[in-house]
Amino acid sequence: MTGMPPQPRIALVTYAMHCGGLEAFVLRLGGYLCRQGYEVEVITTLERGEWFGRVAELGMKASHVPRRLRSKLARGAYDVIFLNHSRHAQACIAGLPEDTLVIPVLHNDYEEIYRVGCANADAWNVAVAVSPKVAETACRRVPGRPVVQILSGVDLPDDALLAQRRAFEQPIRLIFLGRLQHEQKGVLWLPDILQRCLDRELDVTLTIVGDGPDAEKLQSLLSARSLEQRSRLIGGVPPDEVYGLLTQAHVLLLPSQFEGLPIALLESLACGCVPVISRLPGITDVAVVHGETGLLVEPGDIDGYADSVATLGRNPAQWTRLSRAGRERARNSFSVEAMGDSYLRLIRDARRGQYPLPRPRRDQLSIDRSLFTWHDFVPGPLRRLGIRGPAW
Repeated sequence: MTGMPPQPRIALVTYAMHCGGLEAFVLRLGGYLCRQGYEVEVITTLERGEWFGRVAELGMKASHVPRRLRSKLARGAYDVIFLNHSRHAQACIAGLPEDTLVIPVLHNDYEEIYRVGCANADAWNVAVAVSPKVAETACRRVPGRPVVQILSGVDLPDDALLAQRRAFEQPIRLIFLGRLQHEQKGVLWLPDILQRCLDRELDVTLTIVGDGPDAEKLQSLLSARSLEQRSRLIGGVPPDEVYGLLTQAHVLLLPSQFEGLPIALLESLACGCVPVISRLPGITDVAVVHGETGLLVEPGDIDGYADSVATLGRNPAQWTRLSRAGRERARNSFSVEAMGDSYLRLIRDARRGQYPLPRPRRDQLSIDRSLFTWHDFVPGPLRRLGIRGPAW
């Protein structure tokens, strides 16, 4: 492409800016691009979310566009549009100008993520996968279309914060950080893991940071096992409070059943909080080398998690070694700068024509209706009537 503007306009589109890893990615990448002189706008399509206000704090424009989304994207004169799990935006990209670069980012190893992120494949230029497993699966879903792997990155804590890192001591302070949803994060196993640790006569506490659909059930399980004195559930916290919690914790528990590349894992490494996390090949083992930067456990292995905590609890020197190695691993491979530089190279390559469309957008259907069901086209009041109908 010729005549590229000195300050390319970037749109980061997602469904909402809630408290979570995807949203942290949007804020970090957007902030990095702003610092490189790009004009960045974050666009939400379904809800604003509790982190929506943080966008402006980082020097970006924020827009909530629940209607006329295609018109907004087509008329916004964006040079590059990154799609982050917004099916409404993914469905309408064939209606965009031919020279607008469209790049879906796949953040999770989950069927719905692939269904949305790989859709409308002739209308996007190149896709990004956040881990080797996600990249491999995406390539199988869209054979012949380009998929590049860019590992996510996190901010590195400053020296003053790291100086406050809690050394190994009793009690062993466990922490969970993430969405309270058992289907993905395995959060309803946390009370059992805590109990098994206590059964092994380990002096442990557990702080649970996050919110989600299983928060109430998780609290009930903790109460039913009389674990209130050993645990606390503090809900979601602002991004600038996360590192303070991680530097005061010894072990990150993350018993996930599936992930993309967990932001909480990368943050814990950066803070020297040793991860004990599910072994998810091509995902968690990208960041954690078992026995070197953390410990890997088979998903659902409650005793395996408790045994791993016991291993660290009874070997302070090993915990110290893993803590230091994890910080070095994050510094070398998972910084925002490393991630941002990779995205800059991708943008530059794409703008030079490395990822052309397989066919012009004007020859494609303007809306990819495969991303929707008939239910999505029923007016809201009628949908609600359908839900209430059986009760009536």
